[in-house]
Amino acid sequence: TAGWDMHGYERSEHQVQRSCTATVAEWTGVPADKLKCAVDGCGVVVYGMPLTAMARAYAKFVAACAQGDEVPNRIAHAIRTRPFLLGGTDRFDTVLAEETEGRMIAKIGAEGVHCVAAFDAGLAIAVKVEDGAMRAQYPAVLRLLQLVGALPVELPPRLAEQLVRPVRNSRGETVGCVKPVS
Repeated sequence: TAGWDMHGYERSEHQVQRSCTATVAEWTGVPADKLKCAVDGCGVVVYGMPLTAMARAYAKFVAACAQGDEVPNRIAHAIRTRPFLLGGTDRFDTVLAEETEGRMIAKIGAEGVHCVAAFDAGLAIAVKVEDGAMRAQYPAVLRLLQLVGALPVELPPRLAEQLVRPVRNSRGETVGCVKPVS
């Protein structure tokens, strides 16, 4: 540990958050003073930045793991062996990690943002659903991963069910679906 006082660690002025900001700036390539900061639902600092910066951070993570860097590999190993701790039980990010046997690590963000590290493909993606709604998010992520060759056309059943999302009315009846068009 760094020996920092834990009281108030979630506040932007605390050394923990200053360290996090410096690390986010380093990995994304966005200067710390250009990062947009807000507070998430848990009360800690979150960062806003261009999608390219998000994808860059994930791509650097993929490259660091490929180069054998210790800390990124420890993080990847922890996520691969316990994906539910990052995504939650049976959540999309968990299922993606499980179904690819840890070859992909994803993290959902707020308002329709999603980032994925695809280790075998040596790439990363960042997706933003413009209106922030989640209905198109998983189909978009999966289809993009298919288009870049990181996922096969024939998806495992647990992922395939996320590719076409039902649209239900107020009575719970399926009245349509959201799916990729190409």
